[in-house]
Formats: sequence, structure tokens, C-alpha cells
Amino acid sequence: MSDRHYSDKHDLEDMEVRERLQQRRAFRLEERRRRVRRNRTIAFAVVIALIIAAVVISPWGPLKGVIYGSGKSTKKAEAKSDTSTSKKTTATRARSTAPTVPAHLERKSVAKPPAVAIVVDDTGNIASKLARWTTIDAPLTFAVMPYPPLSQQLAEQLYQNGYQVIMHVPTDNAPPNSFSGTGQLATGMDRGTVFATLDADSKAVPRMTGMNNHQGGRGCDQLDLMTYEVEWAKSKGLYVVDSNSSVSSKVTQACLALGLPKRKNEVFIDHQLEPDYIRGTMRELANIARKNGTAIGICHWHRDNTVEVVSEMIRTLKAEGINFAFVRDITN
Repeated sequence: MSDRHYSDKHDLEDMEVRERLQQRRAFRLEERRRRVRRNRTIAFAVVIALIIAAVVISPWGPLKGVIYGSGKSTKKAEAKSDTSTSKKTTATRARSTAPTVPAHLERKSVAKPPAVAIVVDDTGNIASKLARWTTIDAPLTFAVMPYPPLSQQLAEQLYQNGYQVIMHVPTDNAPPNSFSGTGQLATGMDRGTVFATLDADSKAVPRMTGMNNHQGGRGCDQLDLMTYEVEWAKSKGLYVVDSNSSVSSKVTQACLALGLPKRKNEVFIDHQLEPDYIRGTMRELANIARKNGTAIGICHWHRDNTVEVVSEMIRTLKAEGINFAFVRDITN
């Protein structure tokens, strides 16, 4: 190969190399320009996004009500909070100034044989015996008459002291002393009149859980009258005690006929007022309970010596193994 030919070939190769170098430089330069443009575009987009976000979440933006709440809502919330706080303060003050109401805690009733239940009749006329009766720790049942001036007050106080209250329904006697008290049941009354009379009577005796008859030597002997009485009691969910105020009393007969159990007085504890007599009748009750399992007796709210001796004998008989129950809790 001649030197000239070799030189031309070498120049051609150098030219090709330079062209490739120029192409690479041009490519890199263009790539750099594209990156710059892309970065500028991204930066611009970020700036725009930040501006939009700042406007949207600003206090003047379209979401100001959601994020910051309106002035009215804030005022309402503050007013509601103030009202709630005021109510709580008022309630706290009311609780601190309200009179304390004693919790009702019923006296313990033990119906396991031998068990005695005592009904205290004629409650409602005088208050002087209340303090003494309420010292007796036994499940006594107080028969409260309707309409005497202290009936409602005494019934409530006895209930709050843990005792049971029943209604002592006046019932007519044989002439000349046929009237036994306001609100009495009388022979010749029809069913509607008996129900209306007892409805009125019961409004005067709060906390009542049952009923018995006050006097009623004639009225209690009338089966139709006592049937109406027991029907009324059953309709009210009350129990009935047969005071056994006459030898021909039909109260138990009416109860059994209408599906109520027998609860019949067996001993008038204070028929006589002497302390030894009352001690003797209390022992009679205990003996009946020992023999039959249960016994029911009646004494009177206001009679001399009754509360003192009954209280004494309850303690004595308890020590001898006699249990005491509400008349509600036993039958005989």
C-alpha cells in the first residue's frame, strides 16, 4: 500500500472518530437540557401545589368552616359548655342542700317455725307511742286506720323504720254502736259501693301491703260484704288478715273461697291491760307456734303497758328460740 493511500485511510478514520465524539457530546448536552427542563417543571408544580394548599387550608379558604369552625358554632359550643357546667353546679348544690331521706331497710322477718307474727291495731290517732314502738327490733305489722289526722304521717314513719303497714278498715258493729269510723264498710253495701269505699280509704294509708278489719262485729259476719272486701284486696295484690273480731267472722271463709291463704288472729294480746296478762298471752302465742309452726296475734297501738311488755317479751321469746315474722310471710 502506498503512503498516500494509507494517509487517506487514516484521515477518514480520524474523521469518523471526531463525528462520533461530536454526536456523544451533542447527546449528553441534550440529555442535560432535558433534565434541567424536567427539574424546572417539577419545581414549578411543587410551588403551585403548595400555593393551592395554603389557600385551601387558610382561614379564608373554602374549608374554613370545616377546619376552623364558624364563629356562631364556637359561640354555641361555648354557650353549651357554660350551660352544662351551670347544670352540673346546680345539681351539685341541690344534692348538697337536699334533706337526707333515710333508706328503707326492712326489719328481718324469720318465718321458720316456730314463728310468731304480731299485728298492731288502731294505729293513727296519737304519735306519742311512735318512739317506743320503733325501738322494737322485730318485724311488726302496723294496721293503720284511714282518716285519723296522723295516719299518713305514722304510716310513712313506720315504713321508713322498716316495719310493714296494712290498712285497718272500719267495719260496722251491732247497734247501738254500729259506727266504727269514717270510711267504714257497712252491711247492705253492694259490690260497687264497697270497692269505691276501699279505694277512698286506701288513699289515706301509704305503703300498705294488706288489710284487716277494725271492729266489725256485725259487718265481718256478713259473707257477701267480706267477699266484696276480699275481692277488692285481691284485685290490688293485697293480703287479708282475719282479725277474728266475732265468733262468726266470715273473713277467712271469703279468703279461702277466692284463693287467698288463711291469716287469722289467734290471740288478742292486750285484751286486759295488766303486764302479767300481756306476758301470759305472749307465751300463749309462743306455745301455739311451737305446736302448729306459726301463730298470729293482735295488740293495740295506744293501750297502757302494751308496747313496753310486748317489747320485753319479744326479747325473752327470741332468747328461747321463737322466731318473729311479718304477718305477710306466714299463714295458719
